[in-house]
Amino acid sequence: MAQIVSGNLKVGVTKACFYDPAINRTYADMATHYGTAVVPARPHKPKDKAKVEAAVLLVERWILARLRNQ
Repeated sequence: MAQIVSGNLKVGVTKACFYDPAINRTYADMATHYGTAVVPARPHKPKDKAKVEAAVLLVERWILARLRNQ
């Protein structure tokens, strides 16, 4: 089963907890429908989403560089 590692977004995680986070029921139902499991990243642990954070930083820099030259 594939896993989705998400941040502790308010829409998806109703209670952020290090050991037992509470997932929004609709969000969990959607994940089940698509055959995945939602695994929220641990609070205050950016290592859980390092690749995503690096990609966001890269895209942000690229966009800002393009806007700077306008």
